[in-house]
Amino acid sequence: MFRSKKLKLRSLLLTCVFLLPSGLTMAADPAGGLRFITEESPPYNYTENGQLKGSSVDLLEAMLHIIGSERTRKDIQVHPWARGYRMVLNEPNTVLFSTRRNPDREDLFRWVGPVASSPVVLIARKRRDFEVKQLSDLNDLSVVAVASDMGEQVLDAYHIPKDIRQTVSHPDIAARMLIFRRIHLWSYGQRTALWLLKQQGAKLEDYESVWSFGSAGDLYFAFHKGTPDETIQLFQHVLDQLKNDHGDDGLSTYERVLKSYIE
Repeated sequence: MFRSKKLKLRSLLLTCVFLLPSGLTMAADPAGGLRFITEESPPYNYTENGQLKGSSVDLLEAMLHIIGSERTRKDIQVHPWARGYRMVLNEPNTVLFSTRRNPDREDLFRWVGPVASSPVVLIARKRRDFEVKQLSDLNDLSVVAVASDMGEQVLDAYHIPKDIRQTVSHPDIAARMLIFRRIHLWSYGQRTALWLLKQQGAKLEDYESVWSFGSAGDLYFAFHKGTPDETIQLFQHVLDQLKNDHGDDGLSTYERVLKSYIE
């Protein structure tokens, strides 16, 4: 299935008309000197059976293909987040993804994106005997969050009572708790939660977000701070084209890639 989706994406890209921004020229391989680094963070970037997958990986490979680079997903290095973060802070010609862009990091990197929005939400089963119209409605319910995750942090920020909360060490556990009705609500990043539910065998049409805490910062490609303007402009321009090449179905390549991981 993955090979089939990849071939379809490449076929679509061959039909795209790629136009450079005015005044910008393309090197023989604009990505030839770049070192791409990622981490395990599905559905954006992750390994499965030794193969690198994810929506951000697919988008990056599409961008590389369009600009004529010989680089592919096989050239992307996978490191623990802390190590990859230090590398892009300190080593020129490095790129880390998917990186959450927020005010604390704004001046540390050059940014291309966003590649995905990442709202933190409360997810519940559609068939249920409760409603959440205001946060005080949670007082009679139970909520699970992953320890130290943004989903737990927003519960703290909104002063959700600790006596209705459960904390687990891994998101797979939270997904199973929701599936088996051991919890009413799960506080987590929306897109990742849906992907994890799908991986656990759940039917996504049985679940919905009942409350959104808003974005914790959209996800981007974070380039080393010393990356030339021309490189940033080129990659941003290509990504923008992938977001605007709407086909007969009304969807862009970007939208198709994101949908393929949660449907």
